[in-house]
Amino acid sequence: MEPLTLADIRPPATYESVRAEARRQVIELKQERRIAVGDQVTLVFENRDTVRGVVEEVLRAERIEAPDRIAEEVETFNALIPGEGELTATLYLEITDPAEMMVRREELRGIDAAVTMRVDGVEVELLGDPGFAQEARTGSVHHLRFRLTPAQRDAFARGEVTINVDHPGYGAAITLTEAQRAALATDLTGG
Repeated sequence: MEPLTLADIRPPATYESVRAEARRQVIELKQERRIAVGDQVTLVFENRDTVRGVVEEVLRAERIEAPDRIAEEVETFNALIPGEGELTATLYLEITDPAEMMVRREELRGIDAAVTMRVDGVEVELLGDPGFAQEARTGSVHHLRFRLTPAQRDAFARGEVTINVDHPGYGAAITLTEAQRAALATDLTGG
């Protein structure tokens, strides 16, 4: 997938007039890309369009208008766009109580390394993502990058795909639906 460029991003003044429709489109796009793994972990699989939506929302929220600052944000968030044969996901801890979040974040230290994906029973390589370093890996948001072999890419849309979290403080697993696999398979084909 091609990285975003400055030309792809609408600055806040332009974005504001189309924001409602742009957000609706991204929410719709994320429907099959948002995968709950149990009740406390959600993975949102990113692509060029979802990342564009994030960048434009950040620029709006932080009132960033300067082209050099916009370029910095684009460069930073491009790390979330999957490369060839890859899937990228943002892992969210779904804990709404701030006091509980403080405790669970510590208990779930390193949860990003405890996520596995399997295609037809074969584990997919989980890469570290240097684009988003996490201090001691205790955040409530983590970024994951999976690199699939050519055989896994070929099998992805038609085979069984499972995601498992096996951490001492949390365990859950899910098998992706056909619609979820189809949505993510477009990333593997450069869609």
